[in-house]
This record gives sequence, structure tokens and C-alpha cells, in this order.
Amino acid sequence: MTSLQNSQLGKPGKYAERYDNSLLFRIEREENRAKYRINTSNLPFVGVDVWNAYEISFLTDQGLPVSRVMKMKYDASSKFMVESKSLKLYLNSFNMEPCGSTQEKAVQKVKKTIIDDLSALLETEVAVSFFTDDAPQRPAFKGFPNLNRLIPESVLEAIRFDHFYESPELLKAKPADKPQTFTFCSDLLRSNCPVTDQPDWGDLFVNITSHYVLDWASVLSYLVSFRKENHFHEEVAEMIFQRFMEVFHPAELMVATMYTRRGGIDINPIRATHLSLIDAAFTDMNVMLGKNLRQ
Repeated sequence: MTSLQNSQLGKPGKYAERYDNSLLFRIEREENRAKYRINTSNLPFVGVDVWNAYEISFLTDQGLPVSRVMKMKYDASSKFMVESKSLKLYLNSFNMEPCGSTQEKAVQKVKKTIIDDLSALLETEVAVSFFTDDAPQRPAFKGFPNLNRLIPESVLEAIRFDHFYESPELLKAKPADKPQTFTFCSDLLRSNCPVTDQPDWGDLFVNITSHYVLDWASVLSYLVSFRKENHFHEEVAEMIFQRFMEVFHPAELMVATMYTRRGGIDINPIRATHLSLIDAAFTDMNVMLGKNLRQ
């Protein structure tokens, strides 16, 4: 099932006592992509969705609880994405499930089960890693300046922000004689769940090379215009990517959104024109994706 009316979003959730993969629910990517002229058969980007789940727990056959942190990754080219509440309920269904005679056997069984279930649900390859409290972390996007600090304070304070639905007409830039490369981040991204209307808070990271000099005030105004938009995290990343492609015509572009944890899960989509622009912290399944301040 892919219709949101059939999902658990916005409904009272009953936690299963035993493992139940029927709780999983998938959403088609194509509908939102079509609205924003993103050609599903010829995507303008490569990328992955990285999910971190912090409430993974199950039992050994002797009843000993085992707890881990999970990093899950699948490709942006997949037809489907998993709905977050369904994943939470599914993962919680392992809590009272005996999964192996030893901790390691239980870990390997649960890991394989999750890979098999999610790969079947999404019809794509899904990678899963489990981590303990001594796991290495790799932070992404070191040195990306905050967008607010790229704008003089007097200019920033004078901007009138009055667009709160996505407004690409706000984006401005001036032609440049040679390619310009900019990196920046912003902690002002806010969007809302398309079903519950609950606010979602995210940090945005952008790396762009184009023959334009970006107008930072206009970029900030555009990001603020997501404040009353209702979209899934992955959709927001793709919408921003597409608008930047249309307005700035970049030779290279990377857009990532790292969202605040909800229900023990955070979601981190990244989209880029080239694989080389994707930070290894997203793709390396041997390390945890380093946390931002609000995650």
C-alpha cells in the first residue's frame, strides 16, 4: 500500500508485542517529483537517504536485552521510500522478540531481517549497520559557513520575510565571468509533515558551482518560504535541488537536509549532480553519521 490514507501517520499507534513486518509502509516518490518537473526516468541527481534509528532493542533467547543504534541507507533512485512512523513501529516490534542464543547471533539475525524486509518493501538494495556506544562518528560538511553570517547584520535585520509557502521567484543571482563555488549551511529550515502538520526542523547544506554570484538574502528568503510547506524530508531536499538547478544552472550542485530526530529516528537525504560531491559520512556504513547540534 502506498496511499497515505492507509498509513499509521496521524493515527494512534499500537505497539506490537512481537516481530511484525506487516507494519511497514512505503510511499511512492514519483507524485511529488512530477509536481516539480523532476524526471523519474532520468533523474537530475544521484544520492541516498540515510536513516539513523536510536531505539533498536531485542532479546537473546535467554531474555537478555540487546540495544544498538542503526544506520540505514538506500538510493535516491528507488521508486519508494519508507514511511517513518511505520518504520518506528516495525523496529519496536523486535523489542520482545528472542532473536538468538548469543548477543552477536541476535544482532546478525535482526540485521539480516531488517535488510531483507526493507529491500523487499522498497524494491531496492538497503544497507544496514548496527553500532554500540564506542562506535566511530564521522561528521559531515566541515567548515560550511552559516548563511546568516554571509549577510551583513544590518541587511539581515532589514529583510521583510513574508513568504511562507515555497517561493522560487525569490531566488536571485548575478551573472559572473567565471565559475563561482559556494558552500553554506542554514539551521532555519522548517517544513511540516504532510499528514499530521507537525513541524519538522532541519539543517540545510549546499555546495554549488555556477556562473552566478548568489544573492544570499534571496536564498535565505527562499529557505524561509518552506515554513508552512507540507512535505516529507526527502521531498524538501529534492525541491531545493531542483529550484537551484532551474535558477542558478550549476555545473555542480549538492543539497543535503539533516532533520531533527523524531520518534527515535532522524532522516538525512542528500542529492548531488556528481557522486564525488556526496560526503563519505553518508555512504560509509562502517561509521556513524556525525550529529548536528539539534540532532
